Amino acid sequence: MRRVIVLVFSCLALNAFSDGQDQPKPVLSSEHLTAEQVAIYRAVLKSYRKGSHGTLNLADRTEPLQRTDSASYSECLSGIKPNESNSAPIVHRISDSALLGPKLVLVDPDRQQETIDKNDPQNLVKRAIDGHEQVTNQELDDSIKRAFETGVFALSEIAFDRGHNYAIVAYSFVCGGLCGNGATLVVHRVGQTWKVTKRCGEWVS
Repeated sequence: MRRVIVLVFSCLALNAFSDGQDQPKPVLSSEHLTAEQVAIYRAVLKSYRKGSHGTLNLADRTEPLQRTDSASYSECLSGIKPNESNSAPIVHRISDSALLGPKLVLVDPDRQQETIDKNDPQNLVKRAIDGHEQVTNQELDDSIKRAFETGVFALSEIAFDRGHNYAIVAYSFVCGGLCGNGATLVVHRVGQTWKVTKRCGEWVS
């Protein structure tokens, strides 16, 4: 039962990168991802999947990069000044998962949400707490495993500094209402490659 309680109360701020204001509806770009964007996304996925050999569901479109004025976020991005824009955010379609790395399955995040809701570990927790059902550790482990297998990993748009030597990008992995993780990353160009150098505003639920 202790593991159930941990699962219920382990949620941190899922909206850590939201500024609390209504955002204009994103516009889907007709342009393909640039080689530079692809290289950065590959670096993010490589860093995230380090040591993992399983298949990962990847959202087939990016999300707007949301900013926050928190002190810790600003400190983490110290010295990096991405170009600002007041226009509606642009998002891109990801049409070829092979460009970003192995064992990626492109999914429509809206459609996949139905499967995520169905496999949400909270359903089992609710049965245990509200329905007073006996839930074994094996049932909980199986529920979490199914949730991770059907969760969706989403990449944000990328903000560059003026010299295109640094970039800011966020990711999120959602596998249920209280199941997921994410962070905003600083990625640095080193020669012809990009490497993740900082993690900002990291959250886990």
